[in-house]
Amino acid sequence: MPSNDINPAELKIIVDRDQTSSDESRDRTILLDMLHFIIRTLPVCCILLSRLLLFVICLLPGFIRFAWYYFIASDRISLHYRNESVRQRVDVYRLPNHTKCQRQGALISERLLRVDDYSSNAPVVVFCTGGGWVIGYKMWGALLARALTATGIVVVIPDTRNYPMVSIPLMVDDIDSAIGWTRKNIAKHGGDPRNIVIVGQSAGGHLACMAIFRKIRKKIARENGNVAGDGLPRVAISLERKILVTEEEKLDEEWLACDIRGFAVISSPLSLGSAMTKSFRRKGFDDNTVQRMFAFKKDQYDPHFALNSFRTLEEKKKFVQELPPISIYQGTEDKTVPFEVAETFYRELIKAKPDKDSVFFVPYVGWSHTDPILEGPMDADHRLHKDLFNDVNRWTTSPNLSWPNNSRVNARLCPHFLVTLSRWLNPF
Repeated sequence: MPSNDINPAELKIIVDRDQTSSDESRDRTILLDMLHFIIRTLPVCCILLSRLLLFVICLLPGFIRFAWYYFIASDRISLHYRNESVRQRVDVYRLPNHTKCQRQGALISERLLRVDDYSSNAPVVVFCTGGGWVIGYKMWGALLARALTATGIVVVIPDTRNYPMVSIPLMVDDIDSAIGWTRKNIAKHGGDPRNIVIVGQSAGGHLACMAIFRKIRKKIARENGNVAGDGLPRVAISLERKILVTEEEKLDEEWLACDIRGFAVISSPLSLGSAMTKSFRRKGFDDNTVQRMFAFKKDQYDPHFALNSFRTLEEKKKFVQELPPISIYQGTEDKTVPFEVAETFYRELIKAKPDKDSVFFVPYVGWSHTDPILEGPMDADHRLHKDLFNDVNRWTTSPNLSWPNNSRVNARLCPHFLVTLSRWLNPF
């Protein structure tokens, strides 16, 4: 009878052959990725960078005033919300108490104020900036802070780690922590922790959306007696695991979705389907790079997919009931996040959410990806800022605020012809 036993020497040869084949496959993948980067990604990035430099030069008069406000004129402090990275900081734009601290109609500088000179009941906007998960930075929200603080709103702008430092799931963790820090600490800086509105632009809107979705998933999982992971339904787990509560989950209780008064998203990739895949490719990001950015969990971090991934109708009903009021703002000429992306998510949301008055969709006709937050305000068009201001008034229980009429807030920051030229050069 022939033996089925494999000779150890033969087994070693088979293992070595498999290992060699695996190494060759990995080397081939790395080589192809390098070639794609050199041939496709690098040239596209160089072109986009050149256009970006010209774009900045056109808007330079406005950016000078932007920088003046950020570094000198604003009542801003920068604080850590976590200590794992220098990027885990928030900028808090505070406002003095209007009844105590006015001088000829202008607010006195922070340097002249004591802590108790700040009001403690102002509504709070947490603004998560964009940057394609790669170049996000808290400074990008200074224009929004300049407008909203003048109306009596405290603005918090968190920074997050970027790719390739970390992948997108860890960026969601950063936003999660920043919101928790805000709820715990904002009263010290004049804000009301009971009246927090989350606003996200572009990638920042996506990260904030996933942070909110994850909070709801975890709350539902706890109510069902099991421990949730990163925001998607889990298969059945053992009874022992159902009753386990870890330190991480205790930290998760720093805030809940019901603590948020409202959520506004601007030009954000809320559906990562074919339209966004084409957009990624146009920007030089191949499918493998995108998957690495998402830690190979792209579906799990797709808000549109999350709205369709429930095991039961009852679970979906619980989820949408926990969602805060949502406003979606999108430029019709956006090429980075195509208009159809926001529209697709909005259609799915109103189909799922029973209270239709809590979901708003506002198209900005003719605007591109950055018009709402940059070119518009530079050209004295504060349409987005006023819409967000109205959201805060509608969603919070703070006393009604009013939009100021002074020129400091409403004046043009850059000559109109330069703004027009910048729109033609805009790489986004």
